[in-house]
Amino acid sequence: MNKQYTPPTDVKSVIANFKRPKKAVVTGGMPYANGPLHLGHLAGAVIPPDVMARFLRMWIGEENVLFVSGNDDHGSTSEVAAMQAGIPIREFIDGIHHKQKTTLENYGISYNVFTGTSRPEAFPIHSDLSQNFFRKLHKNEMLNKKVSKQWFDPKLNRFLQDRNVVGKCPNPNCTNVKAYSDSCEDCGASYEPTELINPKSQLSDATPELRDTVHWWLDMWKVSDQLKDWIQTKKSKWRTVVFNEVNETVQPAFQFDNTHEALYKELKETFPKHKSRYAPGKKVVVQCENKADMNSIKKILEDKGVSCSLLDGWAHRSITRDVLWGIPMPTDIDPDLKNKTMYVWPDSLIAPVAFSQVALKKAGRKEEEYKDFWTDPEAKIYQFIGIDNVYFYVLMQGALWLGTQAEINRQPIAGELQLTDVYAVYHLMVDGEKMSKSKGNFYTADQLLNEKGYDADQIRYFLTLLSLAEKPSNFDFNTFNERNKFLAGPLNAAFEKPISAVHSKFDGAVPDGKLMDKVEKETMQIVTRYLKQMEKAEYSTLLFAIENYARQVNSLFTQFKPHDDRFDEEQRKDALFSCFYVLKNIMIMLYPFVPSTMDRLRESLNLPASVLSIDELGVAIPAGHKINSKGHYFPAVENAEEISE
Repeated sequence: MNKQYTPPTDVKSVIANFKRPKKAVVTGGMPYANGPLHLGHLAGAVIPPDVMARFLRMWIGEENVLFVSGNDDHGSTSEVAAMQAGIPIREFIDGIHHKQKTTLENYGISYNVFTGTSRPEAFPIHSDLSQNFFRKLHKNEMLNKKVSKQWFDPKLNRFLQDRNVVGKCPNPNCTNVKAYSDSCEDCGASYEPTELINPKSQLSDATPELRDTVHWWLDMWKVSDQLKDWIQTKKSKWRTVVFNEVNETVQPAFQFDNTHEALYKELKETFPKHKSRYAPGKKVVVQCENKADMNSIKKILEDKGVSCSLLDGWAHRSITRDVLWGIPMPTDIDPDLKNKTMYVWPDSLIAPVAFSQVALKKAGRKEEEYKDFWTDPEAKIYQFIGIDNVYFYVLMQGALWLGTQAEINRQPIAGELQLTDVYAVYHLMVDGEKMSKSKGNFYTADQLLNEKGYDADQIRYFLTLLSLAEKPSNFDFNTFNERNKFLAGPLNAAFEKPISAVHSKFDGAVPDGKLMDKVEKETMQIVTRYLKQMEKAEYSTLLFAIENYARQVNSLFTQFKPHDDRFDEEQRKDALFSCFYVLKNIMIMLYPFVPSTMDRLRESLNLPASVLSIDELGVAIPAGHKINSKGHYFPAVENAEEISE
């Protein structure tokens, strides 16, 4: 909200009290190019950002919004999938990309561009950008070169990624013989690669060997205070689960054996502000507000003979890989970078910046305009992801952005990449369980349309009703079908009743009435809520509130009978005029969620596409405006209930 808040007196002044970003980028977690899109993709990383992008276009103008995504093409996942399919990787990825793009179009996903990290229109831009990132990180001493052991396939003469090696889980209580080299999905055990029993390469069935390899590691510890300060500004803005996870991680901390606890307690009152807690392994953890305070406390304890260990494991991640299919690293920095490619995570975090340039080029605009979207403090970046990837999208991406600045020890300034906003969702369950092909509850996005026969807007509406922002939620077909009955019954009736009445009693034109005070007040309330909750992507409770707002149509018909000329004509005109006012507002507010259905309603109301604007909320359809005939809105459902009062 603006700082100088003035109480609104009408819908226009409600809207005026909200600050609009100058530009906006919207993106979602990118699907791998290794299979079809499924229900989980739709619920977490596809439909929520599409809703946001459509809202923002109505809010700040479509020329000021970029909604970009694409396939996460690189890395061993796509490479292995192509190998198993027995076709060249380019052919494999192109086939997957085409199928996914068709699915997205069938769901009305309004990307400015859906491309891919390896696609010819994106790769040159993305490769140059990623290598530029690497050079800046290297220049700013944000990278450390380390030698480590990695599995090597002697038959194929290549290094293998962890998931290219399987064997018997070392947990004696587990029988899984297809455990990965560092973790077992059956029992949840994590272990060192050397502990895996009877390891086998998934690419050739050879027995792999552990060999030395060199990689470059991102040192996020160098910017941890800057990350912490930025995250603190998001306490009341981000979803609780996102904030809590990363805020706890970045707090500077160290630990020592609890045998030194008595000494610590003697000294703790003299230490800078901090917190302490017990940890597994008979340890005491000391957590501070910044690294300077932490180093001060740590030094005092170490000077008194207390052995302390830094809790900075989160802050060091390798960002290169021995994978052939990826972005090559610049060998002029170090000859050891030969045959190294960028790790798929930083690759995918940087990709939306490149995709933005692809989108601008596609639209006939200058690629350099991407800076107006990514480097202006008055612009906003909205990223929608799964809960498992918060670490990467907040901490790793934040460190990449900070680490490429002219000065790394401060927040970004105008002209530098601005830190993004992250909207994470929990896992989608289907029929009460995690999706699984063996359990028969795994559904691709295409199956719901082609085999189950649902309409895309039915699915879009239901998925945005689920409370995935707060907890794992369930896609239950019984509940889904009941919701579809509501859409086809009460909600359709709210659209249809005024249109029927205006044709049967008022010659198909909006009557010369006046807006009822109660309707205007309720509209001010719902518009205030709409703008607040859309900005935060709090879709679930908002949709229920819009449904409640739509019930005004039924109330007006019940009370004033605009379809029955035995009742007072002036009141009937006012009621029907107010109904069309409500319908137009509903159409605008629901458009981001169910665009095809709302376009059909707009055509019935005989309104141009230009009314799909936030500034049109609260603007009545004028008296005398011709209304077209009823259309088909939400699909009919067997036994759809009648509208309830």
